Amino acid sequence: MYTEVPAPDLLCAGRFDETPGFTVYRENGARNWMVSLTVANRGDYWADGRHVTIETGDLVVIAPGAVQHYRAAPDGPPWGYWWAHFQPRTAWFSWLRLPELAPGFSLTRLGTGDRLREAVGAFERVHRNATKATVHAPEGRVVETPRSRTGIFATELALNAIEEILLLAAVVHEQRRTQMLDPRIQQVLDRIVADPARPVTVAELARDVALSASRLSHLFRREVGDSIVNVVLAVRLRKAASLLEFSDRAVGRIAADTGFCSPYYFSRQFHARYGLSPTAYRSRVRSHQPV
Repeated sequence: MYTEVPAPDLLCAGRFDETPGFTVYRENGARNWMVSLTVANRGDYWADGRHVTIETGDLVVIAPGAVQHYRAAPDGPPWGYWWAHFQPRTAWFSWLRLPELAPGFSLTRLGTGDRLREAVGAFERVHRNATKATVHAPEGRVVETPRSRTGIFATELALNAIEEILLLAAVVHEQRRTQMLDPRIQQVLDRIVADPARPVTVAELARDVALSASRLSHLFRREVGDSIVNVVLAVRLRKAASLLEFSDRAVGRIAADTGFCSPYYFSRQFHARYGLSPTAYRSRVRSHQPV
């Protein structure tokens, strides 16, 4: 059994009603985050081999690399749920620490009251804006007539709505958890964000916070939900995308200014993340076309 994996930086959302027999299985997960909200009936998830029944008002967040295995309940009416795939803003890592049932798998029970209605409204805004913010149109996406809002604004509006969803979950868990990021992990994140171009190794970061490299790697993934290498790459690529849009620097200069060892390697990583070459990305965002 295998289900196609979404592109790493694909920002997309949808609302499905799936009948018994519907199953998704991604053994290696995805390179982005997934969030889903059940709005009708029941579904089933597996978290590190553990079976979890999901009902109306249940919000699931799955981190990069975690197995994505879920289905419509085999003995009930259609399972209605919202879903979205996204890359988090860097600032979210300071509070995106939801309790996990298994590594990379978080469940928040919002209930069936006001919080559920707020979450549904936020998902509707994610979907409405994501259709204008991305190039690809996966199955289930509703094609809308283009409006005056540019792709870059639509992307930010969609991320605002995803942030609202995740904050709703954080509020639910707040009474059970008062601490934020481990201060050592916050220190590592601050260093990465402050100077994305600076060469960095896990061993060097570990020395800065008085941990072994293996302990830092384990703690970082537990706290942030992704590896140090992936977060460094994501920060550098986001910085590069901003420079492509708002500066006239040559692609090779941007590669060097964001910490990439060669323009070729930078272009390959950029294309893998954004689906476009750096030059094509610059042309598209400057012509106000959706990216």
